[in-house]
Amino acid sequence: MKKVFYLYKSGTLKQKDYSLVLESKNTVDYIPIEQLDMIICFSEITLNKRVLSLLNKYEVSILFYNYYGNYIGRYTPKEYKDGRVLVNQVHAYESEQTRLYIAKTITIASVKNMLALVKYYAKKGKQLEKIIRSLETCLTEIETVESVEKLLLIEAKAKQNYYLLFDEVLKNEDFSFEKRTKNPPRNEVNALLSYGYAILYGLLLSVLDRSSLYPQISFIHSLSKNCDSLQFDLADIFKPVLIDRLVLRLIRKRQMKKSFFTYKADGSCYLNKAGIKVFVSELDSLLQNTIDYKNRRYSYRAILSKEVHKLSEYIKGNKDSIHPFVMKW
Repeated sequence: MKKVFYLYKSGTLKQKDYSLVLESKNTVDYIPIEQLDMIICFSEITLNKRVLSLLNKYEVSILFYNYYGNYIGRYTPKEYKDGRVLVNQVHAYESEQTRLYIAKTITIASVKNMLALVKYYAKKGKQLEKIIRSLETCLTEIETVESVEKLLLIEAKAKQNYYLLFDEVLKNEDFSFEKRTKNPPRNEVNALLSYGYAILYGLLLSVLDRSSLYPQISFIHSLSKNCDSLQFDLADIFKPVLIDRLVLRLIRKRQMKKSFFTYKADGSCYLNKAGIKVFVSELDSLLQNTIDYKNRRYSYRAILSKEVHKLSEYIKGNKDSIHPFVMKW
């Protein structure tokens, strides 16, 4: 699988000798475009249409984030979507039965992955039996739910109970969770979670752009939340496995320092450049890790693509069911 390239330097992206370079104040960095799948940019970048043409030729996406880790926008190589898939996806959304099936299937996988992470730490001696019981109860309730609205209430309850995991696992550590806060995050743990989730959304959005699916049509999250809301549906499957797990590990192994964060007068907290480099490097390494899945070895990045493909095949009518990724520790 091709690589993700992370840009931290500000400068100008240029085409040079049929390749891509970043010209910054005192340096010129060559970027191996033939090896790239996408570029994730955290800095101030200038580019022109010759660069866009080169990105299009090699089918390289570029995603832009601001200093605070908020997604700004993207450039995606030209793709021709199949109108028949659009019709099928709209019908799936409008069909109460089909939409509920997709939403329940994704939510069950999400809660099972939360449960897997909780049980992983329970094996390490953490007192998490109450959280385990609450998540198991939520799974039972999801099986019999009859509307997306009621499903959302159970999902919210599951997440509320699940997030109790963080302070139990991080007891006696330098950072505490307290509660989930975002827009803005109010402490270091929430800053890490928000940054990780934003990158996960971007990775899934890039995969969706290259698939036959339309990111604008989701099955769980409100269509009004974001014009590309399908990414949020699929991200819930992977948040416990990739982002939550990584944040807990980095803190417990003392890889996160107070100096990696910026604290604002309004009480908000954000990763700074030093923190971003450490966090993104560790996340990229995790995404490249391979595991046994369906009798083969896949990287986590490849599994992200597989989840989009599974949903696409179901929407097209090529599959009768969906079996999302569930982590087994």
